[in-house]
Amino acid sequence: MNIKYCFLLTILTLFVFVPVFSEPLFPDDEVPSRTDTLIVPAIQEVPEIDGRSDDQCWSATEWQGINHTWVPWGGSVDSADYFGRYKCVWSPVSNLLYFLLEITDDVFVDGYVYNPVPGSNNNYPDYDIVEVFIDEDRSGGINIFDAHSEELGYNAENAFSYHIAANAPADGGITTEKIACDIAGTDWSDYFIPDYDTHLPEFALFKNDNHFTWEFSMRVYDDTFDQDDPDASLVVLHPGKIMGLSLAYCDNDTPGTKRDNFFGTVQVEESRFNEHWKDADDFGIIKLSGENL
Repeated sequence: MNIKYCFLLTILTLFVFVPVFSEPLFPDDEVPSRTDTLIVPAIQEVPEIDGRSDDQCWSATEWQGINHTWVPWGGSVDSADYFGRYKCVWSPVSNLLYFLLEITDDVFVDGYVYNPVPGSNNNYPDYDIVEVFIDEDRSGGINIFDAHSEELGYNAENAFSYHIAANAPADGGITTEKIACDIAGTDWSDYFIPDYDTHLPEFALFKNDNHFTWEFSMRVYDDTFDQDDPDASLVVLHPGKIMGLSLAYCDNDTPGTKRDNFFGTVQVEESRFNEHWKDADDFGIIKLSGENL
């Protein structure tokens, strides 16, 4: 065997057998704080919500990390267990926000069954779900109930905490079925779990092994939202609009148990590790751009 052949064989061996390392969970360039403002670009052509992520708007938009561990606060996991990131755009034509999420989750726990009756099955955080927290006018504050109290909030619709649950499709398949819910009412003795499914008019979840692509559109409502007349509070999106927005992912590796981890898009103080669902003060900030992709 000549020297040249041995050299080529060595190089080929390195290419074939070099180990492939997973992407780090906390890339140095993806550590936003809650005081950073994310500029959300406008789009000329809306994406087809099919979970394929091959629309032009997505290729022209930067990823944002869902990479701060809120539960347990400050912890970390291997990126083979969990890795999450997202993109967001908006359309002045459809008047919708659009989201694309890529989630790696080695054990996907689904099967949540919606029931509006309090206490019956409102443990949706114990499933593998996406959460979107949005405060339309970035006013902040407690938004648990219409309780007219500082502790429980004066207006439950001051901000929305959408808990989005879906059953995984077969590998290589797509589902368009989902549940989007939260809590509402006047206090813990008089509350219910509203169905906010229509707030996300388009939805698709695509599965490829343990990689999940979540794609959906979202209507934006102000704090006068009334379930009986939702269109009355529908917000007209426009360039320069500033809103509070955070995304999160509940990760549970053991069916029938409490969630193992809770990851979010912004860094929060340890004392605020699980406050997003009830208090909009820690939401991230987005600003709608007038520049079209």
